[in-house]
Amino acid sequence: MGYWQSVKRFSLMAIATTALTFGTGLRSDANTPNTAPQSLITLLNSIETAANNHELETTLGFYSDTFQHSDGLSRASYGEFLAELWQDYPRMEYDIELLSWEQDGDRLMAETETKTRGIRKLEGRWSHLHSTVRSKQYFENGQLVQQEILSESSELTSGDNPPSVRVLIPETVKPKEDFGFDVIVNDPLGDEILLGGATEEIIGEGTYSNPENFELDILPAGGIFKRVEAPEEVGDVWYSAIIVRSDGITLVSRRVKVQDT
Repeated sequence: MGYWQSVKRFSLMAIATTALTFGTGLRSDANTPNTAPQSLITLLNSIETAANNHELETTLGFYSDTFQHSDGLSRASYGEFLAELWQDYPRMEYDIELLSWEQDGDRLMAETETKTRGIRKLEGRWSHLHSTVRSKQYFENGQLVQQEILSESSELTSGDNPPSVRVLIPETVKPKEDFGFDVIVNDPLGDEILLGGATEEIIGEGTYSNPENFELDILPAGGIFKRVEAPEEVGDVWYSAIIVRSDGITLVSRRVKVQDT
């Protein structure tokens, strides 16, 4: 499996674990975590225990048969990807904060931020992955029935000294809006030659299993600087870039939401 496939699968792991546990983040505009009902705390702790033990069937038991995901994932496809990811990353660390919660009729909504870290040996080299996902989970009758991804960023690095980069891109744009996607290398270039490439993918269930490949070009400047036009239809898009140097590789991905308002 190549670098791009690995980071996309790792992004799914971050998404998959957003409902597994929680910390004590705070938001002033909604119910704070310390006021969360005991039923929600117990449910999240139970999911956490099952996930930490890699008990797939137990974990999936907390997901409704009619589970809906904003990326088009079903309960079945979610389970398939989760099983593969646990095999690829037998050890993983994640830090999840419950940002807020709300009671909506028979449903409980929990908004969380998940920071996930993983390491594995890939193609003879150690690769380090980091991802941050903010999402909303909706629970009904003790099961997760709906999940919506609000924001997402992922990074994979490999090599002795992977390029340090800074990504500039908006989180939300309007349909057909023109905007910048810049990936700036922070390190001095010196005599190094940089290779790089970028992709744009409308997010759906198929993009998890069939991510696009990069086409690498020599970068004349210290990074990737692109002007892009958002899709005409509303939805979520992954904008991703890879920077290759003789002593390391850095791959980044950002989710951009295309919204009418």
